Amino acid sequence: MNVAKRSRQVRLALLLVLFSALPLHLVQAQPASGAEVESLPAGDSLPIDLVKTDQEIQENQRNLEQTRMRLAELDGRVTDLATKEKASLTRIASLAEQVTLIRKYLRQLKEQSVARNREIAQTAQQMQNTTKELSARRQALARRLTGIYKYGRLNPLEALLSARSVGEVFRKTLYLRWVVRADQQLAAELSRLQDELAGQKARLVAAHSELERLQRERLDQQAKLDAALSTESAILSQVRTEREAAQTLQQQLTETAARLRELLAVLQRRKEQAQPSGTSGFETAKGKLPWPVRGKVIAQFGAQVHPRYKTRTTNLGIDIKAEPLAPVAAVAPGRVSYADQFMGYGNLVIVDHGSGFYTLYSNLEEMTPKVGADLAAGARIGKAGEYLHFEIRKDGKPVNPLDWLKP
Repeated sequence: MNVAKRSRQVRLALLLVLFSALPLHLVQAQPASGAEVESLPAGDSLPIDLVKTDQEIQENQRNLEQTRMRLAELDGRVTDLATKEKASLTRIASLAEQVTLIRKYLRQLKEQSVARNREIAQTAQQMQNTTKELSARRQALARRLTGIYKYGRLNPLEALLSARSVGEVFRKTLYLRWVVRADQQLAAELSRLQDELAGQKARLVAAHSELERLQRERLDQQAKLDAALSTESAILSQVRTEREAAQTLQQQLTETAARLRELLAVLQRRKEQAQPSGTSGFETAKGKLPWPVRGKVIAQFGAQVHPRYKTRTTNLGIDIKAEPLAPVAAVAPGRVSYADQFMGYGNLVIVDHGSGFYTLYSNLEEMTPKVGADLAAGARIGKAGEYLHFEIRKDGKPVNPLDWLKP
């Protein structure tokens, strides 16, 4: 056997060993030596902005559910009171709470609508980017198929057998493997992009549908708010014009003030049982305390006409007309002792400042702190309604807040 023949057999044996390592479909395919193959990125997750929007939507939805449940409970009470009590503090207070809750719910619906609109815009942009990427991958595939058509006369085995040396065999083998992997990646990328685009389209349709539902619900709640305001206005008008209704309300306001004094006494006793009464810097701040909210005083301390019910009453604090939803702040450091609805006061927050001093913030549109929370001076208490009722108590007795606030 001559040297040339033996060299050819060695080369053929080496080719068979190398070629056997190639995937089966490579043998069947006809990749083009001159075909253009692009490196493709792995699939991406959702953009960061869209993830944040998702989180905001979920948080808004939880808030909506909580408010919706509270409204459902309150609706039953308001309906029941309508048949039992025509012009009572209980009914007025329930209507006021309903109005406050509906307004809060409307704000939450608006926030959710804004988030949904943002989601729609982000998803539309994502779809546009995905469509461009999908188009680029399809063009790459078209170029690949064109290359296979042009150079398809040489199959992988022919390409390897045409090699002139063992080094060239290795190079061609590696190239063929790379071409196969690139083809597989291209096909997988096309499939992924098509799936992404379908998912984005479904998301966009769902977001549009939810936005329409939110808009309908906003209209329904606005109609409900208008009805509640109309009923409340009619009852207040009755109280202001009918002597019997006015006297009844006056008596109920007096009873409510007594219940508030008892609540403060209970809070003080609980505190003293838990720990002995200490000293605080509240008393030294007389005349220097910051105002809880910016606004104009519309009802002074002492004998006044109630700003809401228009009945003669003793005002145990001051009433400050503020901008709607103006932030209300704690006037001094302290701990929240009470944060809930209180008949005749609406949303009420009571802050304990030590040494028997308490500040009261009522008629709030929203309450921020929880019972037991420690507050620094200036910490957010909530948001004001049409006005803020503010009191300072020393050992349960009211003092004139204007003597304590900065001039």
